Amino acid sequence: MTRRPARRSLRRTTTLIVAAGLAFGTAACGTATDALVGLEPAPSESAAAAPLDTDGAAAIAARLLDARLAASATKGEEGDKARAEVLTGDALTVADRAAAMGVADPRAEQLTKEAEPTVLAQSRGRDWPRAILATTLDSTTNTQFLHVMVSESPEDPFKITSTVAMLGGAELPALGSANAGAPFVDPEVGDGLVMSPAKAFGQYAAALARPAPKKAPASVAADDAFAAALRDSASRQAKALGKLGTLKQEHKPYLDDAVAFRLADGGVVAFGLLRRTDTIAVREGAKELVLPSELAKLVGKKRVQKSVALTSLEPVVLVVPTEGDVTVIGASDLLYRGKGS
Repeated sequence: MTRRPARRSLRRTTTLIVAAGLAFGTAACGTATDALVGLEPAPSESAAAAPLDTDGAAAIAARLLDARLAASATKGEEGDKARAEVLTGDALTVADRAAAMGVADPRAEQLTKEAEPTVLAQSRGRDWPRAILATTLDSTTNTQFLHVMVSESPEDPFKITSTVAMLGGAELPALGSANAGAPFVDPEVGDGLVMSPAKAFGQYAAALARPAPKKAPASVAADDAFAAALRDSASRQAKALGKLGTLKQEHKPYLDDAVAFRLADGGVVAFGLLRRTDTIAVREGAKELVLPSELAKLVGKKRVQKSVALTSLEPVVLVVPTEGDVTVIGASDLLYRGKGS
């Protein structure tokens, strides 16, 4: 995948501050977040534009999420244009794949106008890039969503670059005091961490593989609800196949648009994307596999004689600590492509 030059500006240091008095917590996602804390000096101020305040960040977040919902319901070229105007990065990748299948992005469908966003943090100062970290709660499923919104330059409006559902019982660690800010963290850099965010995504991807790796990746916990659901689903599929076929799963990180922020304790919260390939190979002696109707539609044929490969996108949020294990606090998947022979 070619790295997009515009995304490189996210590697520059910028800071965020938290809106005073804001916190969130539900039965689905756990405790409240305090603030984003900065371990480096705030960037120098310029007279280019006024810094964001709480009300301004909240208005931007609400506008973007409403526009996202509208774009998800728009088809054809108009829909393509509408998504590109409000989304970027991993959020746009997921939404475009969903639209190509003729369905709305399932994450966008959760964001109703009644689900007002809570701004957890917004940019401090007058420099770019600028960021907003917000959350929404889908009251029908009690699912908390985390949203990252970024403006790359004074000429570029804010766009949603990542939206990920938090796992039940997961917690976003404390983000600090309102008197400081948190810089973007280069996902390739692991200074002070158990490993770099980029390596953490790779280790987590390896831990999810089927067959399971002979040696479990170190310092990465893969006992979260998302990993457990994947293993359970794969086991049921393998059992259903019986002697007709074998199932293999491979996860690969695609981090051109990954975004990471420093936490209060020096750790990092990182937003990235994995792609999963489920490969079912027809065993020797079996004539063919008859696919379920939903998979047959995706693959374009009802029967395969050799194999079928199914591809899914997996937005993931990791917490990379200064010590201990990397943990997953948010994840979801979208099956979007199939190929059979």
